[in-house]
Amino acid sequence: MSQTIVPHTLPLKNVHVPARDRTATRAPGRPVNLRLKDNILAAIAQVLVEEGYQGLTISRVAKAAGVSTATVYRRWPTKQAMFFDAMRLWRDDLTPQIDTGSFAGDVDELIAARIRFLVTPLGRTYGTLLGEAVHDPEFGQVLWEVSVVPARAQMTLFLERASRRGEKVFCQNPDTVLDMLLSTIHFRAMNLLGREPMDADSTLKEIRSLARSLIAG
Repeated sequence: MSQTIVPHTLPLKNVHVPARDRTATRAPGRPVNLRLKDNILAAIAQVLVEEGYQGLTISRVAKAAGVSTATVYRRWPTKQAMFFDAMRLWRDDLTPQIDTGSFAGDVDELIAARIRFLVTPLGRTYGTLLGEAVHDPEFGQVLWEVSVVPARAQMTLFLERASRRGEKVFCQNPDTVLDMLLSTIHFRAMNLLGREPMDADSTLKEIRSLARSLIAG
């Protein structure tokens, strides 16, 4: 079976808002400005990369998107609500839909997706967001839903498919192995000691090798 990965990374530069909003009409109810909302969500990512979470404000997002603050407030009453909506779009980048046809291949791609995201400008803000989550339970819950829950659901699916194929899987508790693999990736990505940014290629090779060593021989 061929590998399936569905990317949804938000653009970070050259955010464009057309002069006249494209609308899609739903009945009953009000029209939904799909393109306008996409542009605002892209602007959130841009401001987050350039200013960090502490510098993320509705006025800065509105300026980056080329709209009024009132336009943003009509969609999100607070900075936090606006940011949570944008953050939920990260789910498919952190944990895309994967089916390579083998358990080892699926795990390889799960690892690769996480590394690919964390080395992007947007992904490099992730460590700061973890710090925010410690102080804000709702923030932490959204981050958990975006980052951890989908990865565990994917691993469950990988194991179910492996069982049907009669493949060997991890020799230790799968949740423990997944936590170990992803936490190692995140620790490196956070660059806690102020060293060079994470080397994506070497990290990918090493974490994949570690995962393979934990598949029952």
